[in-house]
Amino acid sequence: MIDLNPLRELLGSSGLLESASDIEAYGQDWTRIWAVDALAVALPGSTEQVQTIVRWALANQVALVPSGGRTGLSGGAVASRGELIVAMDRMTKLISIDHNAATLCCEAGMVTGQIQSLAADQGLFYPVDFASADSSQIGGNVATNAGGIQVIRYGMTRDQVLGLKVVTGQGDILELNQGLIKNATGYDLRHLFIGSEGTLGIITEVMLQLTRPRADRQVLLLALSGLDALAPVLAAFRSALTLTAYEFFT
Repeated sequence: MIDLNPLRELLGSSGLLESASDIEAYGQDWTRIWAVDALAVALPGSTEQVQTIVRWALANQVALVPSGGRTGLSGGAVASRGELIVAMDRMTKLISIDHNAATLCCEAGMVTGQIQSLAADQGLFYPVDFASADSSQIGGNVATNAGGIQVIRYGMTRDQVLGLKVVTGQGDILELNQGLIKNATGYDLRHLFIGSEGTLGIITEVMLQLTRPRADRQVLLLALSGLDALAPVLAAFRSALTLTAYEFFT
């Protein structure tokens, strides 16, 4: 029997969820394919609490599943083998926003749409955007290297990340790159954690590079003869314009 009392004492009555309905809700993503079978749901409120949870899990040989907005479609947030789910829903704090440097630092549970709104309030722009922006969390965006619809112009989430704070599987806290743009000090471990799907550690804080607002956009809808016309049309527009997005549907 695994003793959950240390986690109850650490997180409080509202910070450790054990009901079947909570486990079902937190234990899956949008795939809805695999059956959920988790030990409990931990809701840490700080990096230090995440560190304590990881060390408890290591000592008790309990596997962890980091959980953000659970909007993925690859099963990365599914807990089906008795794992402890570590959900970042309470780690939503804005740590700093700097208009002059065009940067924003926040905890990993902040929703992507809120980051976009905070940037807009400062006359800035966070360019990574997708349909789940109002429910996905920035920690999950980083862990999956989310792209969205504007990658042609702005790149992936990786291209916006200036720094990370991460708790490793051994319970160590790493501060990676610390928001530097120019850093030639050696290995940039930040990029190992971006896209790692929680396999190397749990992201707890993110520093992002913002940009200036885009000009008013124009949208053009074209009817093409077939899929073989997509690439030539894209090439023609990229040679003449600065594209923000290019999508097709049948």
